[in-house]
Amino acid sequence: MAKKNLLELKKALEEEREALLKGAIESVLRTASYKARLVEKIREEGLSEEDRPLLEEILRLNERNKALIEAGLSFVEEAFHILSRAMQPEITYGGETREARLISKEA
Repeated sequence: MAKKNLLELKKALEEEREALLKGAIESVLRTASYKARLVEKIREEGLSEEDRPLLEEILRLNERNKALIEAGLSFVEEAFHILSRAMQPEITYGGETREARLISKEA
């Protein structure tokens, strides 16, 4: 039984990758929920030594998807910082907007 769920998890990770590349957030969220249920089933069933190669492949796929998610998050954070800076007025002489005053005639 664990093998069937491991194969389903592998398929879910491949689908998640496609959704990540397409930017299909709703699909990514659905897949995340499904993956969590599969992992719980696998945990309940237990793994055998013959499941190890498939499990290692699943771990590699999961790491690949994690890297895609981190890259996407980094892009969103950078875009947020750029937009935040663009929305803030540039202040050159401090926050007070009083009239300019002559401080010294010698300067």
